[in-house]
Amino acid sequence: MIARVDAAVGCSERRASRVRRALIALALCAVGTACGYSTGLSVAERYQSIGIAVFGNDSFERDLERPLYDEISRAIRNYADAPIVDPEHADVVVRGTIKTYHRRPGIRSPENQLLETAVIIDVEAGLYKRGSEAPLHGLIHAPGSVGYVIGPTQNEMDARNRDLRLIAERLVLDLFAPMN
Repeated sequence: MIARVDAAVGCSERRASRVRRALIALALCAVGTACGYSTGLSVAERYQSIGIAVFGNDSFERDLERPLYDEISRAIRNYADAPIVDPEHADVVVRGTIKTYHRRPGIRSPENQLLETAVIIDVEAGLYKRGSEAPLHGLIHAPGSVGYVIGPTQNEMDARNRDLRLIAERLVLDLFAPMN
């Protein structure tokens, strides 16, 4: 009998604890929105639409342009509130060039076998008014490096894709950051 009462008390204490946690989470949400905190970039206040040009590629690695375009598009959709439209109709256009792509000499075993290396990609981009040849705020230089373990799987492709994603996010955050 006493065990049942103790179990019931423990159960009600757990419920009360859950309710307290839920109330605290609700209060934090209310405070976060009350102070004007926002998780996105307020791009639409400055630009009604964004275009993305396919980047040039000065590196010796082929077929990087499309995955970078996709990652920049994803980053703009995730962080900005302005729609992506055709570059010919956009208020501003993101343009740039993939400057370099190479592999870093990596870590070797005592038998001189390569165990780990990295993909290093360097991209330069700017935000341009439609039809303009001069960037609005100068060019942004975004180098990236992602290491990977040598193995039987597609580790280099995964590292390349992670590097392009990080570079795209950095470019979008830097290009569309509010200028004071």
